[in-house]
Parts: sequence; C-alpha cells; structure tokens
Amino acid sequence: MRAVAAVEPVRSPQNPRLKAVRAVRAGKDREHMLLEGRHLLEEALDAELALDWVLYDPEQQDAPARALLQRAEEADAEVLPCAGKLLDGVSDLDSPRGLLALARRPPGTAAEVLRACALARGLALVACGVQEPGNVGAVGRAAAGLGAAGVMALAGGASLWHPRALRGASGTTFRLPAADRVEWEELVAEAAEQGVELWAADAAGQDVSTVARRGAVALLLGEEGRGLAPLQLDACARRVAVPLRRGVESLNVATAAAVLAYALRGAS
Repeated sequence: MRAVAAVEPVRSPQNPRLKAVRAVRAGKDREHMLLEGRHLLEEALDAELALDWVLYDPEQQDAPARALLQRAEEADAEVLPCAGKLLDGVSDLDSPRGLLALARRPPGTAAEVLRACALARGLALVACGVQEPGNVGAVGRAAAGLGAAGVMALAGGASLWHPRALRGASGTTFRLPAADRVEWEELVAEAAEQGVELWAADAAGQDVSTVARRGAVALLLGEEGRGLAPLQLDACARRVAVPLRRGVESLNVATAAAVLAYALRGAS
C-alpha cells in the first residue's frame, strides 16, 4: 500500500477548510456535514458518500488510520495533514480525535424514504421537532439497528446531519434511507401518495404490545414532555404508547423510539 501523498500541511486558522468547519458548526452551511474521528469517516466511505476533504494530525495516526486515509484518497477526497492544535481548535469533543472530514449531506427525500417504507411494508421513524441533536441521532440509530425502512427529521428540529446527531447515531444513519428538514405538509402529502399510514407515539395511546401493524407505517415521535403538536396527532391514524410504571410520565424520545420500533418491527 502506498503512503498518503505528501502535501503542504494546513498551518493557519484562516485556512479555507477550517473556515468551512466553522461555517458548518454555526449552521451557515447546510449542504455539508462534519465527520470527526475514524469511525464516522469509515461509515461514510462504506456508504460511498461524497467527501470533499479530510484533515488529519500526523502525530495521531497509526497504521489502521493511514489505511483509512488511503481509502479516502482513492475516493477522490483531498487528504491533508493539519497541525494538531488547529484540529483541536475546531473540534467540539472533549478529547479531539485528530481527524476531521467534510462531506456532502446525503440528498434523501421524504418521497424516497416513504417509497422504501411502502415497498417493504415496513416502519419509518420520524423525529418531529426534536431539538437535541444527540436524540435525533439516537432515533436514527434505533431505525438502523431495529430494521426500520428509513428515518426522517422534520424541519424545525435538529438535523440528522448535525455533528452531535452523527455521533449519536454512530454513523449508522448512512446505512438506510434518510431525509432531513422535511416539511410537515410534504410528509403528509407523500405518506398519502405512497399509502403509508401515519402513527403517533403518544403517552395516551394504546399499549404498543397490543397493536398489530399491517402495512407500512411512519411513526411520529415528538420531544419528551412536550410530545407531538395537536395538528400532528390529529393527522395520525393510530396512537401508540409504551406503558410506564412507578409514576414515570415519559421516556427519552430515543428510548421510546427503540422500544416502539422493536415492538412494531415484526407486526406487519
């Protein structure tokens, strides 16, 4: 295996690539996403996502990391060494990983996710107004791990491609159809077009263990405590719940997503 080509290192905080990192973190660039660390980069390469560039600290890279950088080069990404202190400066991790990549966000749409859901007669998970990126990512991870046909995040909540959401999903969101910043009207129209029922996760709903799912369903999940908006609840054909004990009123949305997805995955 040949070594990664020698190139001029990134040495200035004003380098355009570091400016691009700050733009993504500030929410000014919604076309790209940041992949920090080896695992996310490997998931992106496995999914054949479009990588713009990869920055790495030469002092932190062992043989497996160098092989990963070689893969990135072969995928036509620009691979550049970068001073460790500069990478640390644009990291939002307590322990920076010495590797950061910029990639194009996957172009998935609600129509594509719901079409996959309809074809599989499966289940799609929809994060509705969930503000914590880590929770949105964990919903995506539950969707991937529990065999859902796809995952979506509605506009007005955290993005599936937020750096913390990507870490919450551990990169698994790349493994299934996904759509981000979906408008509510678009979701309703496309669900009707594809013959996918909308169901609501709601504390006042039916015990999910008593529900038989027949056909394709998009399960709407709201924020813990606040839940779904009345408009969203009214649009749903059914409401399902996880029965709780000891006076516990609600579960974290990602936990609820996992329990409900597991209960509904084999019920079609």
